[in-house]
Amino acid sequence: MSLTQEIKDFALDLGYHDVGVTSADAFPWYAEALGARDSSFDFLIEGPLKPIEGSDPRSVMPEAKSIICTVYDYSREGFPAELAGRIGRMYQSRASNQSSNRTNGARRQLFVDYLEKRGIKTMFGPAFNVPERLASARAGVTTYGRNNFAYANGSGSFNVLLAFTVDAELEYGTPTVEAPCPKDCRLCVDACPTGALEPFRLEPRKCIAYNTFMTQENFRPHTTSHIPPEIRQKMGTWIHGCDVCQEACPRNQPRLKAMETWPTSSFLNRFAEQFDLRKMLLLTDEYFERVLRPVMYNYIGHKRYFQRNAAIALGNSGDRSHVPYVAQALEDSDSLVRGYAAWGLGRLGGQDARTALEKARSVETGEKASQEIEAALAA
Repeated sequence: MSLTQEIKDFALDLGYHDVGVTSADAFPWYAEALGARDSSFDFLIEGPLKPIEGSDPRSVMPEAKSIICTVYDYSREGFPAELAGRIGRMYQSRASNQSSNRTNGARRQLFVDYLEKRGIKTMFGPAFNVPERLASARAGVTTYGRNNFAYANGSGSFNVLLAFTVDAELEYGTPTVEAPCPKDCRLCVDACPTGALEPFRLEPRKCIAYNTFMTQENFRPHTTSHIPPEIRQKMGTWIHGCDVCQEACPRNQPRLKAMETWPTSSFLNRFAEQFDLRKMLLLTDEYFERVLRPVMYNYIGHKRYFQRNAAIALGNSGDRSHVPYVAQALEDSDSLVRGYAAWGLGRLGGQDARTALEKARSVETGEKASQEIEAALAA
């Protein structure tokens, strides 16, 4: 058995859905495309992932010869109906960027340990990231979709990709750099509530997922906590991620139907029982650490952004029974939370909401929160 096949077999045994190999040659198109859209992707280009450097693996790792691309299918179980439209399935699955003391992080570390025990030098991590979708397609294990996601056989676009750059000369797969979407299909594009999509093109700052977790002060270069009002009202009740374009895709329908019939894990059932947007808005340290962090650990590290997102979701719910809880958030110690609570009340409307806003206006000292209160009263 060849070394390449032994590596693939080990990866499959660890639970990866598929694994392929490509050369460590550069991805010049990727660097050019990012550079041409610097104003849209400045937060990525200047951030810690260093995608421009990663587009030429040998510029960072001169001895690199191959890239091993793994595909993890996170749709192998059902997902609670109560979380639909609130938390993206990938985040419910806890499949992204986990630390090595959690299941998916341990799987990644076991694979790295295996390669290194075979004498294979491996580079992987936050300071070295190759373009994983391009690498996986060049390795022959994924194709593209018009919604910008990578698709794998059997699992649709419900995948997490990882690329491991190594100094071993391995057997390369046949590239599948293609997009076998139905001809002229625009279902994903038309389904996006914010207009963030065009075929094979994403405007990240319009994306609901981006706005749920990338909008944090100093989280990445050029990011702030501000979510434009015209985006807020189109976010619905999503508080972490978004699945809308994946759900609209014809190529995903078999997998979506299958997930409806599959059992949900005890962990997710337990989480769904405890999940409450009102508790997220009026967030205690205990609820934050015990309930939210085990699932939504990978981007948001501060309570205030969960609270902000909950205020938007409650405001968009149209359910005025939430008004007393959103009004209570007007007394939060954080002016960011108070401002978005004001927006949520303005969105819900009604006399009780107006009374709460008028009371808050008389005592609010924060400039941005005051602006949000005035805008909500004028709505």
